Amino acid sequence: MNKRFSLINSFKCAFKGISFVMRHERNMRIHMVVVLYVAFFSAFYDFTKTETALLIITCALVMIFEILNTSIEVIVDKVSPKYSPLAKVAKDAAAGAVLLSAIMAVAVGAVLFFDIERFKLILLFLGEWTNLLMFMGFSAIAVVFVTSGKRRNIKGKINND
Repeated sequence: MNKRFSLINSFKCAFKGISFVMRHERNMRIHMVVVLYVAFFSAFYDFTKTETALLIITCALVMIFEILNTSIEVIVDKVSPKYSPLAKVAKDAAAGAVLLSAIMAVAVGAVLFFDIERFKLILLFLGEWTNLLMFMGFSAIAVVFVTSGKRRNIKGKINND
């Protein structure tokens, strides 16, 4: 097999995996929306390169753990379609990793974003009706995005696909 084709195929498979998680996991869509809010509010701050890198890494880790969690859930559902205490432990532990990474992301965000003067600047920005309207429009779209999506079941079939 051609190495170039193999590399391209590897990227295609990786993007299909990310796409699957985005379409089927509500929590991943929530993480994506939060990342967009982080990017928006970051514009009001003068973060250093190090702080910006920390935000990027923190956001990425939460999404990476969500993808790994989905992978573990799918594998466990495939090999153990009926209830199993060990399968439950595997799925709970994977979900716990996502939760822990999200809690740490909130802690990093609190440290980096807590600044009363910046809050005032953000409120002034949102005080203009056009900016507030755009922000509310984005928030409405975000709600639709988060609540839309497909469901997967434990029998190995993907619903609404």
